[in-house]
Amino acid sequence: MEDIIWERLKILDSSDLNFIHYYKLDVEISYSDIEVLYENYISKYYFETKTQKDSIFSDNDADKISLKLSLFEPGLSQVIEKMFESSVHDIEDSLILFYLRDSEEALILFKSFYPLSEIDEVRLPHFCYRIKNQETINKLKKQFEENEGLCIMHCSN
Repeated sequence: MEDIIWERLKILDSSDLNFIHYYKLDVEISYSDIEVLYENYISKYYFETKTQKDSIFSDNDADKISLKLSLFEPGLSQVIEKMFESSVHDIEDSLILFYLRDSEEALILFKSFYPLSEIDEVRLPHFCYRIKNQETINKLKKQFEENEGLCIMHCSN
């Protein structure tokens, strides 16, 4: 499966880039936090029924991370939500890359129906991968300004 996805990713080029932004972070965030938020967003979109709840928070990890971002990084919180929304709603392939400064890996959230045509498994078209390609990581590292701690790229085609 990863080979199929990697082949699809190699087709992307700079004309597919919708958004790139570097952030100065005032709160600690990890790739695991971002994955939890993404998986929760997808789960709510596809599986949660619209029923009235007693509380807006269910006290799960995603709600805690979401609240932390909303309070301390409201702009970043909105950008992440818009990108997740676009990834789920748009028919096109979507790649969201998160890179935390000085990390030796980057997180890719990828939505594509293409890999599903190559397998017999029934699943949603959403994938989370951590890439460790040093050439890519080194290029990302060089782009940071002094106080920036997070790079986000969004591509679609």
